[in-house]
Amino acid sequence: MHGRTRPPAWGTGPRLLRAIEQELLPRRCVFCGAAMRHTGRFLCAGCDADLQRNTPACPLCALPLPAASNGPCGECQRRRLPFTAVHAPLAYEFPTDAAIKAFKFHRRLFYVPAFADILCAAAAALPSGIDAVLPVPLHRWRKLRRGFNQARELALPVARHLALPVLECVRRRRHTPYQSGLPAADRRRNLEGAFEVSGRIEARHVLLVDDVVTTGTTCRQIALLLKQHGVRDVSVLALARANAAEVRR
Repeated sequence: MHGRTRPPAWGTGPRLLRAIEQELLPRRCVFCGAAMRHTGRFLCAGCDADLQRNTPACPLCALPLPAASNGPCGECQRRRLPFTAVHAPLAYEFPTDAAIKAFKFHRRLFYVPAFADILCAAAAALPSGIDAVLPVPLHRWRKLRRGFNQARELALPVARHLALPVLECVRRRRHTPYQSGLPAADRRRNLEGAFEVSGRIEARHVLLVDDVVTTGTTCRQIALLLKQHGVRDVSVLALARANAAEVRR
């Protein structure tokens, strides 16, 4: 009738049920708890703006660079890395670092959908030709204590988004100490022989997925191993890139 506002056309069936659910039990921002009605997202615009983007960054290893920099970092100019590309959309600074630690060490898995949205959006910057996704393996004892592999939780939605298979043929056979606080040379020694491949790898361009890249030592060791087993290219997608060795793995 004239002068009255008609109710929204929600439709029927599953669409109606989803609309009712959003009204009664709306999604909430994983950082601040604000209601996220009808957005389909898990991160509000305000909190999204608070996440510091990793830019500018080295195009080869994603190391955060000073604002005036334009090109590879000094380390990448000195030696060739075994990666086709490394992409990390966020800088490992507050509140990203606190959220990742809560997710990884305190089982706050409610962060996963928001992290997955960020990674899936960032996947658009990856090179073409990727044909498989590999989460960075976690040793079975650490996985048992933690209850999950954080890299796998992030890799699964990325693989679904890219419509790619998830490789399960690489495992961490040695329970190594945490990488944090170790000099670069000690980090490399710590991971020597830590990973192994079982079976044949058919993929030619593998995407490694992890939560944080610090020095890149872990991904470098896995990339070299993959190439020994016939993989031609390895790219890396991580949620954040750190500029210091203060991240526990």
